[in-house]
Amino acid sequence: MTTPYSEFISTNFILFAALGIIIALILRMEIKRALRGFKTVTPKEAVTLMNREEAILIDVREDNELVQGFIRGSKHLSLSVLTQRVNELKAHTDKPVIVYCRSGNRSLTACQTLKKYNFNNIMSLRGGLEAWRNDNLPVVKK
Repeated sequence: MTTPYSEFISTNFILFAALGIIIALILRMEIKRALRGFKTVTPKEAVTLMNREEAILIDVREDNELVQGFIRGSKHLSLSVLTQRVNELKAHTDKPVIVYCRSGNRSLTACQTLKKYNFNNIMSLRGGLEAWRNDNLPVVKK
């Protein structure tokens, strides 16, 4: 005896298999995000953290990218030297630390590095400096 559901699933098996794979990939991504030990914040959330909790901003872009501007008050430690210069940040291990780059990819790597050095409240600026600019927030140029 077949039910209408089992008949529908068997005639559309490929679609249900694809759905199962998509759900598994989404779950994997969400579990990985929850276990990585840091979160991402929007530019507006970053401003709130800067104003209310004196969050520290770390710019991990390379030196040649600074001509495009930077967020006022941020400390520049390019990703390529972060490990060697992480001691400069040791006083801030318990403060909120927001890391940013151009688009938000390198900052994730930097957050992983800071996590290894026992920073407790690390965040990556989602979308990086591009998202900051898109939200019409100020950028300082040298």
